[in-house]
Amino acid sequence: MPPARLADGTSIGLIRAIGPWALTAFAINSTVGAGIFGLPARIHALVGNYSVLVILICAALIGLIALCFAELGSRFERTGGPQLYATIAFGSVAGFSVGWLMWISRVASISAISNLLVDYGVALGPQLKGPLSRTLIITTVVAAYTWINLRGVHQATAVSTTFTIAKLIPLLAFVAVGLFFLDLAVPLAESLPASADVATAVLLTTFAFFGFDATTIVAGEVRDSRRSIPFAVLVSVGSVAVLYALIQLVCVSALPDLATSERPLVDAAAKLVGPWGATAVSIGAVISCIGIIGAILTTATRALFAMGEQGQLPAVIGRVHPRFRTPHWAIAATSAAVLALALSGTFIYLVKLALIARILVFAATCAIVPLMRRRPDLPAAAFKVPAGSVLGWASSVLCLLFLARSSMSEMLDVAVAVAGGLVLFGITRLARVRTQSG
Repeated sequence: MPPARLADGTSIGLIRAIGPWALTAFAINSTVGAGIFGLPARIHALVGNYSVLVILICAALIGLIALCFAELGSRFERTGGPQLYATIAFGSVAGFSVGWLMWISRVASISAISNLLVDYGVALGPQLKGPLSRTLIITTVVAAYTWINLRGVHQATAVSTTFTIAKLIPLLAFVAVGLFFLDLAVPLAESLPASADVATAVLLTTFAFFGFDATTIVAGEVRDSRRSIPFAVLVSVGSVAVLYALIQLVCVSALPDLATSERPLVDAAAKLVGPWGATAVSIGAVISCIGIIGAILTTATRALFAMGEQGQLPAVIGRVHPRFRTPHWAIAATSAAVLALALSGTFIYLVKLALIARILVFAATCAIVPLMRRRPDLPAAAFKVPAGSVLGWASSVLCLLFLARSSMSEMLDVAVAVAGGLVLFGITRLARVRTQSG
């Protein structure tokens, strides 16, 4: 049976326990992950000291996409985000495809970061090295977050906020020390870097900003979501942009050989304050990995729940626990998929799968903005972007340009995953029709 609803279609199964600041912390936690601990060296190797400028350019580009999400998020109060918007704009097949891509992206991201967590853990404690330790670490982290998510969204967001603060403290301390001790006048090369290198650097850096969209997915559990979501999206993207640019500036100033550093923030911290600084940053990397795993798992479970709630997956996926009022079956299914993929997939493959799926979701979502503006039957946007229709189409094209740098083999893998999901969607719809006719 479908869940009970209010007159406006809002599900009453979930608890609205997330306020605007908790949602902002959740967005920052979903964005600032392990990537920033390796990104400074990678983009510096491509564009040299222009890397700080590249980060600012990427922040502006991702800001355009974030504005599209902010406007759409200000229209609806239901769980689902891009999956909900695509269902309303294009129908259930398109909505399921977007939701399935969204879920795949997050499951793959958690699986990849779980493996990265083990790598950072081994750097702090070599005794953790080995397949058994890897399995135990990943299983323990996923099981802990599964239990937290089952207990309630209030507990999940409280843990997310705690990890956001815990991961930001070492990063902010790193920036503060660097700004105090270093000469931050960064000389630029006389010749500009090659356009291909700039494009690659922009692509790498843009991926590090993904995560703000998580706010729209959990809208059904957010208080006054039509105003809270735009606030959280814009504040989180702006804050992360400033943080990333300052981290890059400190790394460039501290490390003349930044391009060859395997652990740039650790090396820079060691140079600034000695070995204890490097250890503190390494611990921060572990905390960052653990924190972002929890944030992404929460949004992945809600993405799956939204598809079950709207009849695009078996009805059991859309059920809410009678006591904790959490989507317990969606949580269990997502956690099982994460464990299976994390313990079997390779890091690079998982990252590529996650990125392609996420960009496709972004492209579809941005294209929906001008379509929604022509629908007088839908709720008005509480946050409206100037020239939003032009912005939506331009941002969608921008996403497709990012996607153009992916290989055909990677695109094929994602297409196969979507085809598999559509088979499940078809089976669900057929079973529903037979039940109704019987």
